[in-house]
Amino acid sequence: MKHLTYTLLLCLAFILTACSDSAMVKIFDKNISKNRVPCLRLVVFPPDEALELTLHEMYNFDANCEYRLEVTQKGGIVCNSNQNAAKKTLSNFPSTYLRMDVSKEGKPLYSYYIDLRNHVSSEDIEDAFSRLKKDILKD
Repeated sequence: MKHLTYTLLLCLAFILTACSDSAMVKIFDKNISKNRVPCLRLVVFPPDEALELTLHEMYNFDANCEYRLEVTQKGGIVCNSNQNAAKKTLSNFPSTYLRMDVSKEGKPLYSYYIDLRNHVSSEDIEDAFSRLKKDILKD
């Protein structure tokens, strides 16, 4: 029994600490697919002119909209999970992430997150925003 408990805890630790390289989408408000978001206000942090330009080419953001799209990215990330040692050594392990969060009055509605192996490209931004648009935005 003690061995089984230890094994379960080890598996749980692996799940919680391992890095992922596929997009994860979380919809916090299940009604958002019926009552789609009519507009978005863009916030990019840290500021990134190329990222903002790509997004502005894809959508007409409204600075007065109550729905906030916060886009964040970070590079130079190192995953410290020991379970990934072989993967880090033998492959291009993710070192960057891109995240898009939609909220209204501080309440989270939708989140898109992806680990990337290289810097965030315009294609990564387009893929992420296209998914967000398909999931929650009015046409």
